[in-house]
Amino acid sequence: MDALPAIDPAHLPWLAAGCGLLCLLLFVVAFFLQALDTVLSLLQSLIDFVLAGPSAWLGCGLLALTVIGIVLAAILLLQAPENCAAYPTNFCQWLGYLP
Repeated sequence: MDALPAIDPAHLPWLAAGCGLLCLLLFVVAFFLQALDTVLSLLQSLIDFVLAGPSAWLGCGLLALTVIGIVLAAILLLQAPENCAAYPTNFCQWLGYLP
């Protein structure tokens, strides 16, 4: 306790400001570490999802392929009338766009 009288009273506001900044820095570091933990756990979940094997993500993959197939079929059918007028094919006859 011999160091306490050696502190200059003029430095006490600086000491208080330093302690306050240190507390603020600790809150920022704690928030950053929590955000980093969230990001890393999401990344780990994604890696586990991909590397868990076909049984874990086969259903999601089939669902995604089905949705993509439906969208592509809709685009094909929506553009068929104008394309059949320019380029008549058997496909156009199957769809009934050609007599």
